Amino acid sequence: MFSSPIVLSLIIILITLGAWIMGLSIIKTQKILQLFKTEPEKLSWRIMFLLMIFFLGGYLLCIYLTIERLIEWIPLLTGMVFFFGSLFVFFSVTIYHLTLQRLFLIQEKYRTAKENAESALFKLQETQQAQMQLIQRETMLALGTMVAGVAHEINNPVSFIHGNLQYLHQYSHDLLNLLATYASVYPNPDVKIVKALANSDLNFIQSDLPKLLNSMQVGTTRIGEIVELLSNFSRLNEADYKKADIHQGIDSTLVILQHRLNTSASNSKPISVIKEYGNIPKIFCNPRSLNQVFLNLINNAIDALIKKAATLSQTTDEIPTILIRTFHSQENQITISIVDNGCGMSEEICRSIFKPFFTTKPVGQGTGLGLSISYQIIVEQHGGSIKCTSIANQETKIDIRLPIKQV
Repeated sequence: MFSSPIVLSLIIILITLGAWIMGLSIIKTQKILQLFKTEPEKLSWRIMFLLMIFFLGGYLLCIYLTIERLIEWIPLLTGMVFFFGSLFVFFSVTIYHLTLQRLFLIQEKYRTAKENAESALFKLQETQQAQMQLIQRETMLALGTMVAGVAHEINNPVSFIHGNLQYLHQYSHDLLNLLATYASVYPNPDVKIVKALANSDLNFIQSDLPKLLNSMQVGTTRIGEIVELLSNFSRLNEADYKKADIHQGIDSTLVILQHRLNTSASNSKPISVIKEYGNIPKIFCNPRSLNQVFLNLINNAIDALIKKAATLSQTTDEIPTILIRTFHSQENQITISIVDNGCGMSEEICRSIFKPFFTTKPVGQGTGLGLSISYQIIVEQHGGSIKCTSIANQETKIDIRLPIKQV
């Protein structure tokens, strides 16, 4: 079959195309290497760069063997390409793992810095209004900068991996087809080849490799979606007031708090978030400020659920839940309702939660500024209203009403 000039030409064209694509990948990797400033950061990418050069050499050698009709060397070359291909996937996953570790480290640093800042601000009650404005501006700016930086750090390697998965899928498909063609031409191979095929479990590789690549494709796509939500949360380069999608702000906030929703406490179940979004229009607002409100309110709901879980029996069937509803309540007004089935509060506490420095949390765990800042953002900055209703040991409901257009 390989003696046919048409088949040989087709094989050479396919391998040449693969070599050309790999050359483009090498050029892109050189550009990525220029983004890193230190040698330790470049090390993993240099290894991947060398692996791609090896792949390129393999393609060129395969073209030479095909032209010279040295077919007996192609299985060995294919095995080497599969081996180094697995190394390529390993280093890709390793880089992704290191990027996630960096994200979690930054999150932990931010959490520690936030707790230290709250502890320090608690001692400065004589300048309440100045502190409220400072936290509102500096906290969200720092958080937005951190989130934007993390999103950028993740986006570069993930985009590279996601883009090259398509090529890797095509290469593996071509190589498997080449092996199948070789098997059909030489149905009775040498004993060494038969043993090598048995040891490598080729049939399983042929069925599992496409599934593996597809799962990686789904994973990188999901990471890309999360990166986009993180970027939407920061909004550092946007105007203060603009038309914005409230649902997008809530979703990006939930991504920021996902670690608390999944592992809220060692003795409680994961928190279920139910979103009942209505058909509401974009509203004229400051998205960054509203994201801060959502962050404060959902954080408080999580705290209430953790507190209730600590007092309940492990055998309870109640699922800790946060319900977020949005609807068009009036002609020029939307309502955002956040309900949790946490520990709740008394009517007296409910009337006081929006006062500056009022808190029910122990010293060092809260400053009492979060809800007062939220009140200022909703009422003073946006001309809306915020209301709390609660039943002790049952639920807490926060209703936010915002104008669609500023009158």
